[in-house]
Amino acid sequence: MWAGPAPAEHFTPVGRMPWSVAAPVRMQPGLGHREGVGHALLLRDAQAPAYARAKQAVLDHTPQRALAGEPDPRVLAAVADVAARETGQVLAPELRALTLGLQEDMVFLHDGPDADGSTAGPSMRVRALSVCFPSRWRPDEKPGLDFAAIHAPVADNALLLAGARGIVDLAFRHASMLRHVWLLTPDTSLALYPDEPQGVAWAQAEQWSANGSGRLLDQVLFRVERQTTLPLPALAAGVFFIRVMVCPLSEVLAVSPGRAAELVRALASMSEAVVAYRGMTGVRGRLLAELQALAGSGR
Repeated sequence: MWAGPAPAEHFTPVGRMPWSVAAPVRMQPGLGHREGVGHALLLRDAQAPAYARAKQAVLDHTPQRALAGEPDPRVLAAVADVAARETGQVLAPELRALTLGLQEDMVFLHDGPDADGSTAGPSMRVRALSVCFPSRWRPDEKPGLDFAAIHAPVADNALLLAGARGIVDLAFRHASMLRHVWLLTPDTSLALYPDEPQGVAWAQAEQWSANGSGRLLDQVLFRVERQTTLPLPALAAGVFFIRVMVCPLSEVLAVSPGRAAELVRALASMSEAVVAYRGMTGVRGRLLAELQALAGSGR
C-alpha cells in the first residue's frame, strides 16, 4: 500500500492502470490502432471531479501555461460531439468548458506548410493546446511547432524523428491511434512542469526512506499517459488527447509477481540520456536494487 502521504483523490484504482512496461526501453512511437483493440477515445471515471478541481487550480493560478493558441471552433465542436457520444457529457464547444469537462488534456493540430520546403505534403503544426497536466514539458512553448520540433528535446529521439511524417499522417489523417507512455515519479501532482525539478521530489523521497520509514519504492508513483488521436481530415486537423493516470507503484507491482522483474529489465535497458530525461539519474541504482529484491522474493 501507499506508505507516503495520504492517497490523492485523483489516484486511478490499480485495477484500471495500464501496464505498458517493456524492455528494452526505446523512445519510439509505439502506436496501435485504437478501434482494432476496442479502446475508447476518451475515458470518464469516478476521479472526474478531482481532475476538474485540479484543472481549475491550474487555470486559476497560471492559465497562460495550460491554454495556448486559438482552436478552430469546428474542431471544438467535433470534440464536444465525441464527448457526448463516448462519455455522455453534454459540453459547450468552447475551450474552457471542454478543458474542465474532460479528464484528458488536448493538443489541436492543423495542416500547415513545411518549414523545410519538402514537397512530400503539408506538415501538421500545433495550433492550440489545453494541457493542464504536462509530464515535465511546457505547453505554452508548443504553438506553431511541428512533430519534429515538439520532440526535439526528447532523449534518444532518432526513431521518433525518423518516422515523424508517417506517424503524423497515420495518426492524425487516417486512423485513431492509442499509445501508453509510463514514468516513475515521487510527485503526486497531476501537473509536472520542468521548472519544478524532479530531483527535489526524489531527494525528499529518499530522505523519507532513509529515516527508516520504508523502501524508496514505497514513495514512487507509476504515472501513465494514455494518448489517443482523433483524425479530422475534412477540417485538415487532428486532436491529440492525453489522459494522465497515477497510482502508487507498490500497488501496481502487486498485481502480478512478474512485474517487478519486467520493470528491472526496463530500467536497466535505459540509456543514461533517457534516465536523465526522466529525472532518475540519482535514484536508478537504488530503485533497481529494491526491485531486484522484490522480484527475487516472488512478490
